[in-house]
Amino acid sequence: IGASMDAVQPTVPSLIALTPAVQSDSEFLYHLWDEEARRQSIFGGPTDLDHHATWLKNVLADPEVHLYVATERGRAVGSGRLDLVDYGKGAVISVLVAKDARRRGLGTAIIQALEREAAALRAEYIRAEILEENKGSRLAFTNADYAIEEIKDGVVTMLRQVGGGRGTE
Repeated sequence: IGASMDAVQPTVPSLIALTPAVQSDSEFLYHLWDEEARRQSIFGGPTDLDHHATWLKNVLADPEVHLYVATERGRAVGSGRLDLVDYGKGAVISVLVAKDARRRGLGTAIIQALEREAAALRAEYIRAEILEENKGSRLAFTNADYAIEEIKDGVVTMLRQVGGGRGTE
């Protein structure tokens, strides 16, 4: 998420709306992936806009990946992603907050909105994988009631049960 440990929680719950990403969101999503976000992410380095557009096309075609643009009061403030795993029983979550919207508690608000999406997808749990030094993301997930499952090789794995459940039909 790229926020520091002194991230401030909003005094009023943020109204975050998630809209499924489309190809025309490519430039906005590309600019979310700024230097600070790359430095704080387990996913790595820079890319150019053309490679990003190709990546987005592939992500949008993957039925196991759910990518969203997060908006607050109609203004795009970030993105969220759920990658279904474990035959759809779980999801790996990823959140990016726009540089000008950081340190306002929006990371936690986007996480909570993604939890509702994960439950609608009938996932039972959400897993976050965060660089150990990314204190802002760790704080956002802690504020969203995620528990540390493991710390290994510089990556903190945090987990939250969300319900959903596949049951028998």
